[in-house]
Amino acid sequence: MAISIFGTKANNTDIVVKDTATGDVDLSSGDVTTTGTVTGNLFSGSGASLTALQSAQLTGALPAVDGSALTSLTSANLSGALPAIDGSALTGISSIGTIVKVAADEITATASGSGAFSDTGLSVTITPASTSNKILLFTTGSIGTDRNTLAARFVQGSTATGIGDPNGSRLRVSFKIRGPHDNNHSALFSGSCILSPSTTSTLTYKVQFQAESNGTWYLNRNWSFNNSSDASHAVSSSYLYAIELDSSNTTIST
Repeated sequence: MAISIFGTKANNTDIVVKDTATGDVDLSSGDVTTTGTVTGNLFSGSGASLTALQSAQLTGALPAVDGSALTSLTSANLSGALPAIDGSALTGISSIGTIVKVAADEITATASGSGAFSDTGLSVTITPASTSNKILLFTTGSIGTDRNTLAARFVQGSTATGIGDPNGSRLRVSFKIRGPHDNNHSALFSGSCILSPSTTSTLTYKVQFQAESNGTWYLNRNWSFNNSSDASHAVSSSYLYAIELDSSNTTIST
């Protein structure tokens, strides 16, 4: 093996050995100090002392990492945008949130219905990530009726859900809406429920209304609906949200 031997720049007390055949340099326990750039194809060893490593330089899949012992990690210590990283092998990291995903529907046009329960047009689909997760349904908007009450229910597929217990011949609904006191006004509605669908299949949820005495209801408007700039005849929008909740952070008491 051919070698070159160099002394230190100070007192020539340390020896630096270079293998001229392979190009390897043995510094023993010495340090390399430079104000220039160190360039190479491969670096190995501990990266514990690396600082100012930009997130944009990180690519590829993360190895299996146990994050259970991480403590006192605050957002102030995190900066920059992360690149695309595959974290599927991460272990020991517990859930840090409750909301898994949200699906929503908005209706800004007017709609109507009459007779038995009928669709309002509000409909969302959501695919749970886990069979143990919960689904929070929430709907809100405005409704016009002929001064009467509305029964409202959520439907999963074609089956009413989030409804009251059987009680004689009474309708089983998710919530009720007291209609306005006259036909020039509308009423605000809102309703919610938390479900345990126990599936990872795609689910479709809808909102249905039935007016008192099987009368007519009007979504996003009042009953009379005059072409007037008065606030009572304004048109509005209605919404339906399906929110998947992490079961480990969600408790339903019955």
